[in-house]
Amino acid sequence: MRLNEIGERKLTYFITEKFGIPFDDAAFIEWDGEYIVATTDMVGRKTHFPHSATFFQMGWYAMAVNMSDLAAKGAEPFAYLVAISMPADLEEKNYRELMRGMEECTKKYGGRIVGGDTKEADDIIIAVTALGKVKAGREMRRLGARAGDAVYVTGSIGKGGAALLDEDTEKLLMIEPRIKEGRILSLSGAITSCMDLSDGLASSLHQLAFINKVGFRIYEDALPVDYTARKHKNWLELALYYGGDYELLFTASQNIKDIERRIDAKRIGEVIEERKVVLVKDGKEYEIENRGYEHFVGNK
Repeated sequence: MRLNEIGERKLTYFITEKFGIPFDDAAFIEWDGEYIVATTDMVGRKTHFPHSATFFQMGWYAMAVNMSDLAAKGAEPFAYLVAISMPADLEEKNYRELMRGMEECTKKYGGRIVGGDTKEADDIIIAVTALGKVKAGREMRRLGARAGDAVYVTGSIGKGGAALLDEDTEKLLMIEPRIKEGRILSLSGAITSCMDLSDGLASSLHQLAFINKVGFRIYEDALPVDYTARKHKNWLELALYYGGDYELLFTASQNIKDIERRIDAKRIGEVIEERKVVLVKDGKEYEIENRGYEHFVGNK
């Protein structure tokens, strides 16, 4: 069987089961009353970037997607290792612009590049290992959602899909990891589960449902759909299935009105006992399909 018949998530489940790793955005390493939070993500010019992308945008994006995983755990970034493969005929000015994008992203969101590796290859591939820290007992994991919890998302959704259709590389690649929001949510102690929306709302809900053995009821009229997505006829498709929003999806066990006054977060539904993921529209329930962006198989 070929990888394009299996898909990224099944490959990931194979690794997590084989080595007994919790299926999460990052690893938690206990250290003197805190957790060192470690995550790694790899991007390639061919698979992640449109032809019009600048090298600055590539560098920014490579850092920001890793920061987004730290944000979903409530971690404060402090260090990054960066490994880059590049073709030998790449212009030096492009390499410097790539690194400038990385540097500017770390200046804005915290942490610093402390090392890495460079190698020759046929194309540009960037692998970043990001390290953050969070107080033990205040970390946010994917596991923990319970029936009765409220479901929230930060910011707006659908903008990643809209940027892709509109061929807007600035909005597609210059993403804003929700580090500040993640820290506030973490310190509240009210969050029962959390992950980022890199793969789309639908896929993320199904992943949390699988991990927590619960279901979700989401309300269409509560979805904070971005204005750039609303301009498209298939705006709901963009909001549910396209991904690339890098907002935080989280569940909370108690009223978080005080937190809502400090960050941009909207309640979109609730966790339910029945193992289903549904959208309520005009008083009727509709299945939210388990699909979204997935490497090896694309947007299914």
